Amino acid sequence: MYSDFESRESWQPSLQSVVDSEGVLLKVINRYEQIYRQASMRLLTSSNELAQIGALNTMLKANSLLFETAVLPELIGRLKVLEDKASKGVFVP
Repeated sequence: MYSDFESRESWQPSLQSVVDSEGVLLKVINRYEQIYRQASMRLLTSSNELAQIGALNTMLKANSLLFETAVLPELIGRLKVLEDKASKGVFVP
């Protein structure tokens, strides 16, 4: 996480401008997968029960965020369609 903070000048502009939204999306998904894998290794290799619980919690959160991230492009697409219809005066309930 600290490394990400230190290197943010290289990735933050692309994330905020979203020039290549699919590329940014893939990077975010890859990061969640890396977090999940690391937590999974902690779960399997740690003998400390609290560390295992923390790893499970991290895995659960990463899984949830990964799912939300994977669904996000579809939602954005739907919103664009609705926005186009609304700009043409089409009422969508």
